[in-house]
Amino acid sequence: MSTKIQKDDLSIAILSGGKSSRMDYEDKGLIEFNGFSVLSRIVKLSSKYSNDVFVITNNNLEEYKKLHPHIHSDILDDYQGPLSGIYTALSKCKNKHVIILPCDGPFIKEDYFEKLINYGENHNILVVKTADRLQPVYARLASSLKENLKVFLETGERKIDKWYTACGYKDICFEQSEEMFININSKDDIEKNRFLINKLYG
Repeated sequence: MSTKIQKDDLSIAILSGGKSSRMDYEDKGLIEFNGFSVLSRIVKLSSKYSNDVFVITNNNLEEYKKLHPHIHSDILDDYQGPLSGIYTALSKCKNKHVIILPCDGPFIKEDYFEKLINYGENHNILVVKTADRLQPVYARLASSLKENLKVFLETGERKIDKWYTACGYKDICFEQSEEMFININSKDDIEKNRFLINKLYG
């Protein structure tokens, strides 16, 4: 019997709440390459695996709603980092599991979702690892961790890795697919990855 997580048991949250100072304060979630929206591509891909796909952002809400109707802002006031976005994801998701990924990872592919949903349900936290580095905003989490994270945040902690370690996690290696997890955080990143951008975005 397959241990694959089914579409009705999975939510997917796209984290788009970050500041974009290295992009001249452009909103990374609204970036387009060759006329194609990165966020729209991520939403379309995510929708193959879940009926509950939503975006977490704290800016330009009306612009985001033009791309996807299901938008939430951070529950915690003031921008408090990606762990705050994860808390919002756990609070707003409708299913037993939620996969998270950032809006500034334009090269994500089906393999990311397939590997996480096929891993079974024995671990509350699965985190992507490339080479010897964790990619903490690429993960699958049990929604039952919401209260645990709330207590952690109430201590003043904001480090994702520290929370993962406190809970216990399983790292999932993507040694042959590291380019999927390249993030675009600056104008230089766009130029350095122009070949990949043109490959995926025409």
